[in-house]
This record gives sequence, structure tokens and C-alpha cells, in this order.
Amino acid sequence: MTKIASALIAMGFVLAGCTAIEDPSTNSEMMVADDGTQVECRRIKEMGTMLGKRVCMEPTEWEEVDRAAEEGAEDFMGSSRGAGQGPDSPGL
Repeated sequence: MTKIASALIAMGFVLAGCTAIEDPSTNSEMMVADDGTQVECRRIKEMGTMLGKRVCMEPTEWEEVDRAAEEGAEDFMGSSRGAGQGPDSPGL
């Protein structure tokens, strides 16, 4: 029971501090920076405010951010499901 309560508390902290990045195809635009490089600008929504902020990075940097966010979500979902635990597991 303590493990479930701990997981719920941890999930609350994660959700309270998270930011939302909308689907890049609907909320991004390509621009040319001052130095002539192509950058992709996305509007990032932060929890607790209705206003977002614009973040511009090169497409390769956005790919890295998207990949890291996806891996983090998969890790979180795997840990919140109690991977390897079932009704027969000791401690439940």
C-alpha cells in the first residue's frame, strides 16, 4: 500500500511541475535566424499560466528534445504501472 501511495505522490509532483509541448506540426514554424540558419520555433505552454513562451532551436535539437521527452514518458509510465508487480508479488 505504501508503494502505491508513494507512486501517487510522485506522480502528483511530476504533473504539477510539467510543461506541455503541443504537437509540433500544429504549433511550430520554420524561421531563418540572424546568422542564416534554419530554426524551428514552438510555443511552449507552462502550467499555471495561460501564456506560453516561444522557443526556437534547430530541427536536430528539437528531435533530441522530442526523443528525450518520449523516453521520459515511457520510463514514467513503466514505473507507475509497477513493472514486474502483480497480485502474486510479495509486498502487495
